[in-house]
Amino acid sequence: MRPRMMRGGAAALVLGLVLMTIVPSTKAQDYTVGPGDALDISVLGEWNAPAVVDPDGKIVIPLAGEIPVSGLTLSQVTEKVTVALKPFIRDPQVMVSIRQAANRKQLVYLLGQVLHPGAYEIPGYEVQRQWTVAELIAVAGGPLPGAALQKAIVMRKDTSIPVDLEQLIVEGNASANVSLSAGDVVIVPESKNRVTVMGGVLKPGPYLFKEGDHVVDVLSAVGGPTPKAVLANIGVVRLEGAKPAVKPVNLDKFYKSADTAQNVTLQAGDVVYVPEQGGMSFGELLSSFNGLAYIFLLLK
Repeated sequence: MRPRMMRGGAAALVLGLVLMTIVPSTKAQDYTVGPGDALDISVLGEWNAPAVVDPDGKIVIPLAGEIPVSGLTLSQVTEKVTVALKPFIRDPQVMVSIRQAANRKQLVYLLGQVLHPGAYEIPGYEVQRQWTVAELIAVAGGPLPGAALQKAIVMRKDTSIPVDLEQLIVEGNASANVSLSAGDVVIVPESKNRVTVMGGVLKPGPYLFKEGDHVVDVLSAVGGPTPKAVLANIGVVRLEGAKPAVKPVNLDKFYKSADTAQNVTLQAGDVVYVPEQGGMSFGELLSSFNGLAYIFLLLK
């Protein structure tokens, strides 16, 4: 199986295509209430009353008086009003809706392995339709190659919501999308499931991989070796304890005599070095202080 690669620009393009097929699931009930919002509150068979959220985040309703609602969704406000009215009305049937949303900034925050992390204002904020994780990441330029797509999370107050961006972006699974509320923090962590390819390959750099991938899989993913690549002297280095350990790989034997032992199974954090004719051999790279320090830094 070949490593998964997702460059920022390509990821943004894929996200755009995904967004064309995803209908945001967020309705008015997901809206987060705040100061200045005008609500309509009705109690079946009793009364209907408007309520404006004051600067302290409270509303005033008949019988129950002041109720703090700032930061709650409409469904949570409904529940809170219902509880407050129970001493006065038997089994109150409460409905809460937005009459007019306040003109205030709605910010969400995006951190981690994306092209442009930072704070984002939800554009043209509408009660009936909130932003989603997919839209936010697309606007931010997409995830970086080292992103742990399966381990993204949305932090919301005291809770965290897992988001599988691989399902959303790669598989196009709309059910993996998550709607956002003002104040949410979306974190896309760095993936530890990657290998780094150096030397005589067309596209050297870090690449994501899956359990069971081999040296040949990685070389294919990076565009293959250059014309000057010395396939008989490839080195795979991995951290064992506190020191780098080197495993020589001779892909000439693999290709010419089907010696499968040469197609080494990779592990998270491995560095694959492909030397070139006239260039630095793997042994020379490791024997140089700068080369060894760089390899050690990659392994860490």
